[in-house]
Amino acid sequence: MSFIGKKALVTGASKGLGYALSQRLAQLGCSVTLLARNEKLLKRNIDSLPVVASDQSHRYISCDLQELSDKEKSDSNLKIHNELMNSLTDVSILVNCAGITTHRLLPRISSDEILSTVGLNLTAPIILSKLSCRPMMKVASKLKASLNPESFKKPIILNISSILSMTDNTLPGTAVYAALKAGLLGFTKSLAAEFRGKIRVNALLPGLIVGTQMGANAMIDDGELKLKEVSLDDVVGKAIEIISNDSINGQNVLIDGKDGK
Repeated sequence: MSFIGKKALVTGASKGLGYALSQRLAQLGCSVTLLARNEKLLKRNIDSLPVVASDQSHRYISCDLQELSDKEKSDSNLKIHNELMNSLTDVSILVNCAGITTHRLLPRISSDEILSTVGLNLTAPIILSKLSCRPMMKVASKLKASLNPESFKKPIILNISSILSMTDNTLPGTAVYAALKAGLLGFTKSLAAEFRGKIRVNALLPGLIVGTQMGANAMIDDGELKLKEVSLDDVVGKAIEIISNDSINGQNVLIDGKDGK
């Protein structure tokens, strides 16, 4: 499996799943743009990404994706928008991985916290998908004309959802997060149908990922987990499988640690 010549944009890439997936893509030859808020972590991460091909390079964008939907920050929005558009001109892989959860019961969450959670978990993936779709189609047209049909891979948008988006999996204190991740599933299915195979759109629904901040936040008071854990390596492996397989489109793929799935 090789991603040499491919370019990806991964959000939430300062740590956790976003960073781990960026590392794996880079190992396979992909040029990766890391996007997150923490510039210090991004600078460190860029230096640690492998370069295995002569035409491979990596970069980062430090920005708060919540500002994309904040009308009061129009100047900042324009700067972020322009920087994103520049980085998306030749991207064929978009991974919407950034997310936050407020692990508190609904009556204890402020309205501002709810809006921030909506902005990052749902609004940002929608806006990034909108910004990327036309550049992706242009890149795909050029590649399709220059490559052997068997070597051509369609561009893909991979949305990272959660096992909590499914109605039979619940965790107290995550109602807002679960609702938004469920919304991401509907967006994934509908967008895949709109693109009619020109751009693949899929969602990955991990269980609680061992060793990540979100996984730690999901611990209940007695220190036990209500939901199945899944390793970071397994989630990264499943994401790579989805990205590389052109036959997977419009799918919400669950990986919850049961029987290796």
